[in-house]
Amino acid sequence: MNSNQHEQFDLPSLKAIPIADVARRLGLQVWRAGVHNKALCPWHDDHHPSLGLVTGTGKNFCYCYTCGKGGSTIDLSMKTEGWSFQEACQWLSATFGINTTNGNGYIPQPKAKPVQKEDSPNYSYIPMEMVDELVTVENSLCQCLMKMFRPEAVEWICEEYRIGRYSMWGFDNCTVFPNIDWRGRVCNLKVQHYETDIESPRFGHSQKNQCYMLASIWKNSGKLLPGCYEAKCLFGEHLLMCYPNTVVALVESPKNAIYGALAFPKMLWIATGNKTMLQRRYLEPLRGRDIIVIPDADAVQNWTNMVCSMPDLANFTVSDFCLCHAPKEEPKFDIADYIQQQRR
Repeated sequence: MNSNQHEQFDLPSLKAIPIADVARRLGLQVWRAGVHNKALCPWHDDHHPSLGLVTGTGKNFCYCYTCGKGGSTIDLSMKTEGWSFQEACQWLSATFGINTTNGNGYIPQPKAKPVQKEDSPNYSYIPMEMVDELVTVENSLCQCLMKMFRPEAVEWICEEYRIGRYSMWGFDNCTVFPNIDWRGRVCNLKVQHYETDIESPRFGHSQKNQCYMLASIWKNSGKLLPGCYEAKCLFGEHLLMCYPNTVVALVESPKNAIYGALAFPKMLWIATGNKTMLQRRYLEPLRGRDIIVIPDADAVQNWTNMVCSMPDLANFTVSDFCLCHAPKEEPKFDIADYIQQQRR
């Protein structure tokens, strides 16, 4: 294309249109992935969303973590629809109300996209908007973490894992841990409250048997449509596609994953949520990854036996770190206990 054709369009403005908005208008399904979004990559036969839609701090582009291709809003439009440069610019200009000197009146239209089938059609999922409304560092766990880590690091992890706040049990700062699967679907949200008084021996710990799943509350109160909200996934699973080559640290509780992500940020921390989730069907999103399994002190042998039964799934290495550092009087010592012990 010659320079005169380029001058028909306001290219800086076209490239500044939020790329997730462009993807949606092109008919692509967009999933939330931490602070960014993702979609199926149009540059290759993608069945697991691997196209990151990156925005913020002057960034606005797409990049596929599988095939390495991507580009601007214009590149995405051209590849998705098979348009020429001029057709893509014309559509973007018309769709998003950006001035153009092109007077031919032709505006190409995106082709209809097939609706992606869900793996579990009988399950209902919580709208991401309901999670977004809760996300804040003004929750009891983040308030504890702020006393041990840099505030900006806690804020980043809060955004990555979508940690939020909820009022319950007479507290207005209970912590919400959303379980978001690799497709960006919200399966459920776990609520717990943590002791924020650093002088208390219970600092950073939750009350025993004080745990609730928000789907049940919202369904009973009418905030959610009737349905079966029993889908399950790993905590932090939505981040796997964002960090495809990062070693995964697998722990039991979401709290352990958050502590680990702050103390050892070179690994991607994922939690099962409980011991019953250490099963092949729930660990399937980890297929082919390098996994360091870090059980609580009292679960090393059990977790070792479990992962040894699935050597074909991933490259598992079980660590007895918590067992080696556990005080005799704390048989359930975990990685969060160790990190807190070192930071207080």
